[in-house]
Amino acid sequence: MRRVVIIGAGFSGTVAAVEFMRHAPQGAELILVNRSGKMARGLAYGTSSPHHLLNVPAGNMSALQDDPESFLRFCRRLDNETHSGSFVSRSLYGVYLEELLTFAESQSAGRVTCRRVAGNVLSVEKKGSEVLLEMACGAKILADHVILALGNFAPSNPLAVNPQSFSPFYIADPWLNHLELAHKNAPRVLLIGTGLTAVDVLLSIKRSLPSAQVFMVSRRGLHPKAHRDQLPADGFTTDVQSLILNAEPTVRTYLRIVRECISISSEHWREVITALRNITPELWSRLPLIERRRFLRHLQVYWDSHRHRIAPETSRIFEAGIQDSSVELIAGRVTAVEIKGDVCEVDVARRGSERVYRVAVNKIINCTGPCTSLSRIEDELMRSLVSADIISSDKLGLGINVSPGYEVLSSQGIATPWLSYVGPMLKATYWEATAVPELRVHAKALVIEVMRRLSAAP
Repeated sequence: MRRVVIIGAGFSGTVAAVEFMRHAPQGAELILVNRSGKMARGLAYGTSSPHHLLNVPAGNMSALQDDPESFLRFCRRLDNETHSGSFVSRSLYGVYLEELLTFAESQSAGRVTCRRVAGNVLSVEKKGSEVLLEMACGAKILADHVILALGNFAPSNPLAVNPQSFSPFYIADPWLNHLELAHKNAPRVLLIGTGLTAVDVLLSIKRSLPSAQVFMVSRRGLHPKAHRDQLPADGFTTDVQSLILNAEPTVRTYLRIVRECISISSEHWREVITALRNITPELWSRLPLIERRRFLRHLQVYWDSHRHRIAPETSRIFEAGIQDSSVELIAGRVTAVEIKGDVCEVDVARRGSERVYRVAVNKIINCTGPCTSLSRIEDELMRSLVSADIISSDKLGLGINVSPGYEVLSSQGIATPWLSYVGPMLKATYWEATAVPELRVHAKALVIEVMRRLSAAP
């Protein structure tokens, strides 16, 4: 076993590193590279706000596939009242990941050499029998295999918004540069997007300035539904899996079956949607490209709002804002922005109407979610890999093409045996690949595959 480098130390990179140290043989070497010195955090768990809660109950948030109660035990050490249905803070989850990483390092000491490196990788290329990584600081790292685990990238700017023209009114990346300070003196804020990112930003705004007026705009004005306050009682069953797996693979058929199963017991719609989770990759793989396009165009926003739910406490804060009119949901799209003195006047074309809705705000925050289109990602490493045709995007711009063994694929479908990928851009292949329960499986499977490949190498 030789040297493996993991680029990225958010969830996917951290779990891949932990699994590597747990399973690697004597003499293995690991280098974990992250842009910042903060390992085991990433965008999702780097927040310091206790109000940003996980969107998945604690009982299903273990980072270790073979130890499903790992996170729950961690939580109970701190608060014995935590149960499998509890929604705890994201910052706490970051502490958990850091503890897992540190523990794995201590347990593998003497068997695996691990080094943490803070810095930005500019390029990765094959040099003879090794892989050369060039850092922004000028340093060079040699490896036998590289794992890309870069996580989510900043959202793309909406077409109607020019970041240079509207600075300092516009925040392009909601998780960059201390968001709360950026909008603290902004009593009127427009959020472009109404999904999970927008809800998190709304919570930050309401904490720093409770009297703020927040407008949230998206094509259909849909927002994430809430999880149950308590886990449902045992006894509910659904045939949705068997019905949908034996049906014609079309979006219309899938939708009809899901609706029929929910109609049997509408109070259990969450359980019907959840029952699809472990077969979603298979359902996605069965859909022809034309059906995938149809799903993205007509149904994705409805799927996302029901599938990617928020904690009950978070939902109550959101709904309270709707009720007291301090939060306004708008179905439409931003068509124009004009600076007038100390405010921005934003024109929104309402969905289904010719009337333009104009709002005056002090800040515009882009909450459209992570960018997955490789052609629009402004990252030097990713750009170099695309330029060299080492990695490629799927035809729908959902993520990175990979082989069954997680090797990245060129635009011609050629695998690069020394470069693998794990992270949310596996969505291109599996669709359901953006949350902890799926990513922990992929991270472990990738590590095992990398070790198998290196052990077989001459």
